[in-house]
Amino acid sequence: ENEQLFGARRKIPEYKFVAEVVSYDDATQTATIRQRNVINEGDQVEFYGPGFRHFETYIEDLHDAKGNKIDRAPNPMELLTIKVPQPVQAGDMVRALKEGLINLYKEDGTSVTVRA
Repeated sequence: ENEQLFGARRKIPEYKFVAEVVSYDDATQTATIRQRNVINEGDQVEFYGPGFRHFETYIEDLHDAKGNKIDRAPNPMELLTIKVPQPVQAGDMVRALKEGLINLYKEDGTSVTVRA
């Protein structure tokens, strides 16, 4: 009777808008993006656009506008290139799964929300 139906923790994901697609090269599967928030190599991101087109991937092969390989891009409005596994279109948005919230449930049924 004291058991939780879906477990004791529930994570509430928090997404952050990180970039907009400027162009896509089909031959190299490379997207040029305009950064809005910090992007790191290995970040889990979701590309999405009109018509409910979307897919998740990881930031791979991150380069600055001069073609230099970088691990982190901290400057807003910077043009970057990344490898993407599926075609994207100019104007598509990129959001990253960032730190979220967790609901911690107590035996008495009350809960407290904390940052994960």
